[in-house]
Amino acid sequence: MPIVFRNKRKEKKHKATIVVCTYKGNQEHLEQAVESYLNQEGCKIQLIVSTVKGDDSLKTLAGHKIKFAIQERPSIYQQLNNATSLIKYDWWCYMSGNDVALPTKVKTEIDLCIREKKRICYSAYNVVDSDLNFVRKAEFEENYSFEKNLEGNFVADTAMIHKSVSDSYLPFTEEFDNLGYWDFWLRIGQDHPEWFIYNPLSTWDYRVNDESRHIKRSQDSKWRKQELKDRQRMLERFGPLRGKYAR
Repeated sequence: MPIVFRNKRKEKKHKATIVVCTYKGNQEHLEQAVESYLNQEGCKIQLIVSTVKGDDSLKTLAGHKIKFAIQERPSIYQQLNNATSLIKYDWWCYMSGNDVALPTKVKTEIDLCIREKKRICYSAYNVVDSDLNFVRKAEFEENYSFEKNLEGNFVADTAMIHKSVSDSYLPFTEEFDNLGYWDFWLRIGQDHPEWFIYNPLSTWDYRVNDESRHIKRSQDSKWRKQELKDRQRMLERFGPLRGKYAR
């Protein structure tokens, strides 16, 4: 008599939204990124790509299951604000069109938040070169501290967020150029530092090469001076300046 195996109850999949902003990016890297986001293990993914009218990404990603948010002019935080208005799932994160998520990024971070009753999970990550070869691991303090966050931003833009948080604290500010996420974390951390949790396991690969936007900007002395002014103006909204930003 044959043995009959009963089907085990399938584990319920998480549902999460991933937001990608892109403009004139490396299209090969963009495809690698998108494939890693769409193929997350144990998760149903809504992928929103925010871009600009006529951008190459519209052709590159035409065959993928993606929702596009399209605007007339490039602006990273305007693109983010447009995209986040389309989020339909309870959990979401931003990911770059350059970087690559490890297969269990979304599941690992949501599982940790649910288990520990948190709403934001930021993880360690791997710094890699243009070909995704490992360079080093970036790690952070285990416990979130608003005071430490005032001295420097260690919460990655790619952190997993519960929609209840963003419903209360979005939109991102467009006032301080590239500092919208740091301002976002500080506004949350000032009120609810207990919402954050750190995951010491790497969940994504941060690609660094000569084309990286932050590398190009760091070589521009005019931009560096302006960014320092932007940082000081942004941080002044949270009280006296700390550390290297104190005048």
